[in-house]
Amino acid sequence: KQTVGAKQQTLELDGERATVRDLAEALPARYPALAERLPTVAFVLGDTIVPPHTVLRDGDTAALLPPVSGG
Repeated sequence: KQTVGAKQQTLELDGERATVRDLAEALPARYPALAERLPTVAFVLGDTIVPPHTVLRDGDTAALLPPVSGG
């Protein structure tokens, strides 16, 4: 949220079979400040953490889940 300046953004990806990996590769072009953080985040679709090969569907909502620490 702080890195991109908004809680929610819309991003259109090329291709009918765009994946979470495609999304991860497209994000730094639009939000350069995310580039250094992307290797440590998990991608979430709905309530599920998904792997990079997951195919996105039109209208999917993806979220970036930063690492957390406990103590």
